Amino acid sequence: MSASYDSIVDQYMAYANASPTRPIEVRTMLRLSGEVKGKSVLDLACGSGYYGREFLRHGAASAHGVDQSQGMIDFARALSTYRGDDMTFQTHDVMDMPSGSEHDIVLAAYLFNYAASLEELRRMFAAVVPHVKHGGRLVVQTLNPDYRLGLGDYAAYGVKVLEETPWKQGARLRLEFPGTPPALITNYRWERAHYEQSIRAAGFSAVSWHEPVLEQADIDARAEGYWEGYVHNCMSVNLVCER
Repeated sequence: MSASYDSIVDQYMAYANASPTRPIEVRTMLRLSGEVKGKSVLDLACGSGYYGREFLRHGAASAHGVDQSQGMIDFARALSTYRGDDMTFQTHDVMDMPSGSEHDIVLAAYLFNYAASLEELRRMFAAVVPHVKHGGRLVVQTLNPDYRLGLGDYAAYGVKVLEETPWKQGARLRLEFPGTPPALITNYRWERAHYEQSIRAAGFSAVSWHEPVLEQADIDARAEGYWEGYVHNCMSVNLVCER
């Protein structure tokens, strides 16, 4: 898997800090994780550590972040030092994480959408499952198999889809984070059946799909019709994988 953010830390953080969807996404991840208090949390592709810190704030006993980008890990450590939280971090590609640590809750927000083939998707889930305790769960946020560029480029929600092209059994999307200059990344869209096959092959016992949780307060805070594209052509979707 190759998705290093070393050269775009500033652009990504500008996007993340201004993203109107992020509060919705973390609320959804928290709800799908079940009881958080006292649990151990592993935050994969952690970036700045946003999700892990939110879980600590909601009572998790520990949160450990892993990201392959040294630049993001450096930023995350500095941010935790500044804020005085107890989140810990490690630089690793998810595919090469050392064995031996199991967690109650494993988070993977925008990780599996970097799998450039079905074989890589399968290997990524196989690499993650040993880090989920038996009875624990992996909570995933990924590129929605139902999203289509022809129905909207998603620019209203902070990231713009520039291009969508057929790719193997799925699609390849080029995304643009705002900034000077803008940052470009590539994501891959796979079908629900592809995900489910990879998840079950990895050894998870159950998988379920969930839409982001949009509340009335979110709707009231924006102009009428603002969330139309988010509801009907959402770029993200969640999965819960139980071990």
